[in-house]
Amino acid sequence: MEKLFTLLVIRAVTNNTDEAIKIYNTIFSDQKIESPKQLPKIVGTMLKPVVEVKKPANNKDELVEYLSYLKTKSSKTKQDKESIGVLEAVLKNMA
Repeated sequence: MEKLFTLLVIRAVTNNTDEAIKIYNTIFSDQKIESPKQLPKIVGTMLKPVVEVKKPANNKDELVEYLSYLKTKSSKTKQDKESIGVLEAVLKNMA
């Protein structure tokens, strides 16, 4: 009980836990408390993107690509259906 109280008083007086443990170890040399080990810092690495983004050659190719995406979409919303109609009309006017 005396050792615990001593450790609590030392810890309250000092700001650093390692310093408190060193002081405790010098007072009570028969029983030592190990200082907490710091975890190594993990540095992440950037992975290369899996999918390469290709830019269409011109606006018409971009519209065709987007139109094919909308047509193959499994669940089409009302706005998707409207967009398909608009894109088809724009493509007809471009040709």
